[in-house]
This record gives sequence, structure tokens and C-alpha cells, in this order.
Amino acid sequence: MEEFRGYFSDGRTAEMRPALVRLGASALGVRGERGEALAEWPYRDLRLLEEVYAGQPVRLRSRNGGDARLVVRDPGFLDAVSRHSRHLHGNNMQRTRALPRILGWGGATIATLIALYFGLPVLAEPIAAVMPLSWEERMGRSVRGQVLALLGRNSRECAGPEGKAAIEALVNRLAATVETRYRFDVVVVDNGLVNAFAAPGGYIVVFRGLIDKASSAEEVAGVLAHEMGHVIERHGTEALIRQLGMSAIFGAMLGDASGIGSTAADIGSQLAVLSYGRAAEREADAVGVDMLNRADIRGAGLVGFFRRIGKETGDDGKGILRYLGTHPPTGERAADIEARAAGRGDAMSAAEWQALRRICAAGR
Repeated sequence: MEEFRGYFSDGRTAEMRPALVRLGASALGVRGERGEALAEWPYRDLRLLEEVYAGQPVRLRSRNGGDARLVVRDPGFLDAVSRHSRHLHGNNMQRTRALPRILGWGGATIATLIALYFGLPVLAEPIAAVMPLSWEERMGRSVRGQVLALLGRNSRECAGPEGKAAIEALVNRLAATVETRYRFDVVVVDNGLVNAFAAPGGYIVVFRGLIDKASSAEEVAGVLAHEMGHVIERHGTEALIRQLGMSAIFGAMLGDASGIGSTAADIGSQLAVLSYGRAAEREADAVGVDMLNRADIRGAGLVGFFRRIGKETGDDGKGILRYLGTHPPTGERAADIEARAAGRGDAMSAAEWQALRRICAAGR
């Protein structure tokens, strides 16, 4: 009996629970960490929630399983389950597979057809899954620009050359561990917010306040890996489609995404557009920890960061620190990350860490 690790949501809440997936003779079984049965899905009822591309997780549901879903990142899982469910690449994906053909028709009819054919924002996930990279990048550039514009004079990009080299090397090291179509573009902004965010298309902004608050390079590496996980899973793109609907798609399609941020009048509202539910946070955690493990970077940094600022602000995310407001950690999440973290190495040298901490000093 083949076994895989994944995450399971019963559909009644947004929580994604760590789970053990077993491929039996006639059904896929899902059990919790304590061995309790969570689901038993006959192979004939399995359905893919979206097409599976290189480096992307497999997301499954059952025809009779309500809103429950299963997410497995193991690259061998799809082949294994497909040996039992040969229909998985068949008719259950015809709607999602039709999207690339629709996207190829061009013109303003694209967004209208998507809305009529699928409905927004219910199918934000499959729409985001087939959105052209160039569209995502336009959305991401616009979101980053809107956030920095709202900060005004407090949005200076930090330009210390050694610090920039250090954080870019770290991002490249993490990116090298996964197959992804995204080219990550990270900037550090001279602002005291203890936050970081990932916009669609690979654009990541780290605020100086987060680096100042971090006690080690591994904490910054953990946050970066988590944000990169949001990009890889397209959470930001899905969030914009859900929040802004047709305006987000039109802006990305026509190359004028300037209106994407117009609905948010302040920095808190703008970042709230890119806040995620528990399921998305768990998925980003899983991707981030996998990246840290493959890069041999200690995952304890992310756990320590979550727990430390959680104690200072309360686990509900309220308080002076902004990070918890848009990335709410829980003790359960921290424990799960700690259990999965296997890396033992440093994120960067001591000299690189000091250079990163001084990245905003140049030009002051």
C-alpha cells in the first residue's frame, strides 16, 4: 500500500490538516496525524481541481465528498493515483482545459467569456492556474507600485549593494530548489513595517522593519520561502480575482493594471487584499519548508519568528506588528513547520547577514 503525506480540508472550515494518504485496492484513504479516519474516496469518484503542472501540487476532490479537498505535493503522487484512477486526466478536467483555448481568442471577449463560462469569484483558482505569466506579472507590478505609492516618502528602495547581493543570492538559492515559471524579483523598502508580501508574478517586497525585527538570517529566509510559496501557489492572483473580479482580469489582459489598487485607500487595506485564509497559509508553509529543506537551511528560523512576534502581539494578529495581520500564524502551524523542517545549514554567512541588516543605510 503506497503512502503519501498531504493536507486535507473537510470543506466545513478553511483549515488544512496534515494528513497521511494511503492508496488502497479500491479507494484512497485519508487519515489524520493520530491515525483517525478523515475520508475514504473511491477511485472512480476522484476529480482533479485543476491541471497539474511541473512543480505544482495535486489538488483532489471526490464527486460525493462535498467541499472537501486534498492537496499532495509529492511529485510521484499523480502517477501513483492515476494508476488507480485512469480517468483523472479525462472528462473531469474539461472545463479547466477549455480555458487555454478561450484565452487564445484575444480581445475584450476573453474576460466576458470567462465570467459567463465559469463565474467569478467562485472559480478564481482554476482561472489563476491558466492565466498567462505576462498577465500575472502586470498585476504584480501594479500591486507593488500601488503599495509603494501609498507609502509615499516611506517607500524608498534600499540600495546597499552588498545587502542587495545577499538577499538576491538567498532568493536564487531557494528558487533553485523548485521547478517554477516565476522569476522572483525582491526589493527591500526603507519602512518600519514588520511585514513582507508577495504580489502576483513573483514580485516580493520586504520591509526594513521585518529585517530589523529578525534575530537571524534564517528567520528572514523562512519568511522569504513562505512568500515565494504564495507566488508558486498563485495565492495572490487568486485573491485579486476574488476581490476585484473582472477589473483585475481586464487590467492584466489589456496591459493597464493601474486600477487594481484603486479600491484600497490605505496601506492596511491594500495589504488586506493580499491576505489569505488558513488553507493558503498552510500551502505556503508546506512549499516554504520544502524549499528550506532542499536548500539545507534551518527551518527553525520561521518557527522562531512566528512564535516570537506572536507572543509580542497575541496570536490573533492584533497589535503594533503588521505581519500577523496579513499572515496569521497559530501554534498549530508553528508546530507543523517545526516537525517538517529538516535543514541544518545557515541561510547566509555572518558577513552577508550584517550587510543585509545595513541594506537601507546607504543613501540616508
